Amino acid sequence: MEIKKFTEFHEAILPEFNEFLINKLTMEIKQPTLRDAMIYSVNAGGKRVRPILMLAVIYSCGVKKEDLPKYFDIAGAIELIHTYSLIHDDLPEMDNDDYRRGKLSNHKKFGTGPAVLAGDGLLTQAFYWIAKSDLDTSKRMAAVRILSHNAGPMGMVAGQMTDITKEDKKLSENELTELHRQKTADLIVAAITIGAFCADHSLSKNLVDYANKIGLAFQVKDDLDDYGSLEDADKNTFPNLIGKEATEDRLNNLVKDALNAVLKEEKFDKNLMVSFLDYFKN
Repeated sequence: MEIKKFTEFHEAILPEFNEFLINKLTMEIKQPTLRDAMIYSVNAGGKRVRPILMLAVIYSCGVKKEDLPKYFDIAGAIELIHTYSLIHDDLPEMDNDDYRRGKLSNHKKFGTGPAVLAGDGLLTQAFYWIAKSDLDTSKRMAAVRILSHNAGPMGMVAGQMTDITKEDKKLSENELTELHRQKTADLIVAAITIGAFCADHSLSKNLVDYANKIGLAFQVKDDLDDYGSLEDADKNTFPNLIGKEATEDRLNNLVKDALNAVLKEEKFDKNLMVSFLDYFKN
């Protein structure tokens, strides 16, 4: 394998992938306000962690770097779905956030109606990209099945519903874990498992366990990063529920479990997935 560090892989792939996203949306979306609103949020400074993870899994299975663009449609679909979820999360009827990554949230820039439609457009365009991909039918169907399950009412959307309907209720640790598993972890799990399917890698419980552990670790780290802010003072977060020290222990254990899981994976270069765990270091 040519690239051993996830940060190096990310830097190598990101410029071409970003160009792909914007060019494809610009070419396909003809309604000008809709196109501007969709591209505004896609181009709002996201790190593309989920699609790059998917591509990193494919690379780790032996696909050459120069062959990765043929998987951009599927990786792009993951990013479109992630972005749609952020647009809808920011709406006044949900989290009511005015800013996202230091920029005005979509509904503050374009209005609530256009923001809803921009999110709708990204969600449906994602499945159009999968359907139009040059990959064989079994891989496209696997991507549709996994994404619709993990990002829909059996996954991310269920987590969002729990989040907005239980925000005034103190959740138990198990309830909070399930909320974060659905709202945050499920899309990360989808990215990793879709990558394995696309690369014809026999999906094992080890790689799935790794995906589940880092998916939850994402939210635990986010809770820790935001701990102490006035905005999160009354929210259902792990530090508010079990304390900062116990939350740090939980994050460390999740990272250790993820490492142990991926090290057991066979016929798979483990360097990128192992080095990705550096993201969770303080």
